[in-house]
Amino acid sequence: MSDVFTKNVLNKSVFVSDEYMLGSDQAYNSYPCRFATVNLMLEGSDFLYTLADRIRKDLGFKPLSAMDEYTDETCDQQGWYDFYVGLNDYNESKVDSCITFIIVNSESEDDESSYVIDLSLEEQKAMYRRLDKECRRRYGKSCEDLLEEARQEMLS
Repeated sequence: MSDVFTKNVLNKSVFVSDEYMLGSDQAYNSYPCRFATVNLMLEGSDFLYTLADRIRKDLGFKPLSAMDEYTDETCDQQGWYDFYVGLNDYNESKVDSCITFIIVNSESEDDESSYVIDLSLEEQKAMYRRLDKECRRRYGKSCEDLLEEARQEMLS
């Protein structure tokens, strides 16, 4: 995607919710590497719902929203998606390589299943800029401030 397109999509589709979760994770290359993480819950937007619906529809599940080619009759109107993306001290972009979403619908066969929306490196960098703006607005802290908070918690 072009930078202008990506920026516009993110500005209209990505909003952080009220809370964030600090944590840590580890990766094993030739030795263990522990790093700070911040898990952000995203508000469900029309764009994120459309992406999630398409992923699940390709797997044979009913979409949750009546968007695009879907109609109310072909949709499952009983559930919702929870969307998450993480900040981390591990990779170059400081953002996870995907947005994770979980289906919340006790009537669906895949209730509580999680899926991913992959992000290219360029999309991750654009996502970081958008999240930084959103975190400053919502929490009064930058992404780097949140990662520093997670680093401090990891050390205690």
